[in-house]
Amino acid sequence: MCGCLMLAVQPAAADPATGSPKVVKKDKAADSEKAPDSPELAAARKRLKDAQAAMDKFQKEKKARSKVKPKWYKDADKAFAEAKKHNLPVWCVYSDPPTCGVCQKFEKEIINSGPVKNAKGAYIGYISNTPLPEYKCTAKPFGYLFTPDKQPIIPLPYMSSKPAKGYAERLQEYSAKLIEKQEKQVTRELEYSKKLVAALAAGEPAPEEEPDEDEAEEQPQNPAMRPGYGPNMPPRRPMPQYDDEEEDSDTF
Repeated sequence: MCGCLMLAVQPAAADPATGSPKVVKKDKAADSEKAPDSPELAAARKRLKDAQAAMDKFQKEKKARSKVKPKWYKDADKAFAEAKKHNLPVWCVYSDPPTCGVCQKFEKEIINSGPVKNAKGAYIGYISNTPLPEYKCTAKPFGYLFTPDKQPIIPLPYMSSKPAKGYAERLQEYSAKLIEKQEKQVTRELEYSKKLVAALAAGEPAPEEEPDEDEAEEQPQNPAMRPGYGPNMPPRRPMPQYDDEEEDSDTF
């Protein structure tokens, strides 16, 4: 007589609370726990967050900048502060209409002309009846374009053969260069931050960071464009502060 050994499948134990089969869940606590970021990766993530915020801010300011109306100041500090706020160049002008007939023409035909006066997002003006000795500007009228950080860009003096439209185009040109330079800087920082986070998260070494090259081109200087300019001119220094000689207003 043969005997057979049968194995029976035991039903799953019922959950006393619900009466349904009790499901045994695998403990995933150990699997879900991730190692904290290294200090380097944490710093890279913060750098990426800051870079993205800077890009968002730039895009917002770029849109608002195009609507900024030109404004002339008689106080250098206020002019540069306004220019820095919007990242616009400063057109510094030495003009004294009461004693200079050419200055009268310059202000009437150029400064107060439609193309220049309505060139939105192009410049902030600083006008003074005091010479600009720091830059050897002794003739009048005379003008020079500066970055918001008071770095000289290019002479922009009065030339009777140059129409107002030409001045407006030049102002727009250098305004666009400032914006382009700023955009390259924030874009470069954002792209590198993304690469840095990706590399460190994958356990790879940090990529080499590209040097921050100066994108601005050095403009050739023409000694004939302003008196006293030449190879022996002393090093350029920031614009000096001039006292506001107008009592009623600091704007033009």
